[in-house]
Amino acid sequence: LWQDQAKRREIRLGEWIHSWDTPREEDLIQNFMSAEVSKELDDILLPHIASLQKLLDSPDLNQYGAEAYPVIDYILRSKKKPDGVGAYSIPFCGDISSHEYAKIARWFSENVPGASGQVEKWLGGMPLVHAFTLVVAHRKASDFEKCIEARNEEWNDSMLLKMAWADLMISYPTNSFVADVDLECLTALEARMFEDSEEAGPAGNQQWGLDVGQHHRRWNVYVGIPDEWVSARDYSESELEVRKTLPAPFDRYLTYVIDSAAPYSVITLMLHLWSLQTSYPKL
Repeated sequence: LWQDQAKRREIRLGEWIHSWDTPREEDLIQNFMSAEVSKELDDILLPHIASLQKLLDSPDLNQYGAEAYPVIDYILRSKKKPDGVGAYSIPFCGDISSHEYAKIARWFSENVPGASGQVEKWLGGMPLVHAFTLVVAHRKASDFEKCIEARNEEWNDSMLLKMAWADLMISYPTNSFVADVDLECLTALEARMFEDSEEAGPAGNQQWGLDVGQHHRRWNVYVGIPDEWVSARDYSESELEVRKTLPAPFDRYLTYVIDSAAPYSVITLMLHLWSLQTSYPKL
């Protein structure tokens, strides 16, 4: 029905969840306060509240011991520069999933003093990545210790943090390269259905169901359409005019059936409409 204005005006749409309203991985992180609260993170991170707050409040890296903070050693060695708010953006999170990332971010915001009011200084930055390092060190300590023993090296807390940091830099979540094919297909379909551009023509100007009444449960299908799907073109006022209408009882009955999803057969519906037609002008 691409560019088919007449057909689109005759079709009511059943309600579904738009692609742009479907949460994506990056949305989970940005909306981290909606993540689940984790008791495990209390056990891992509460003993380190002071060091995490220190990283948040004190931007002078030279006052820290690099052995206790592998992320600082990385910043100094790579000569990384702070951004406009004085924060260091660190791209590593290892095999921590987006859900886990959001849980740790929520814990950080709720437990580290002053964190909730300066999210821009730690989300994706040095203090939160140090929290990641501590979480990985706790969860994988036994695996790291076996590696050290196999290499006949001395095992201590400093070595544990170094190995956790190395793991953060080289590991990836198991679903890192998994695409949501259904969501991608829905996005492509909706782009064709709702694009309003010179190429789409008048058919793109909110034409769905315009001549036949409300969509399912009076759903407004156009709320929240991505800006990139709408581009400037020459419009005609006649594009949004209703060209055909049903007599009121017809329209009310059809709206009831569609809104209630009542199990009416086609024959029942046609007979009822025929009986109404005896009292109202034919279309």
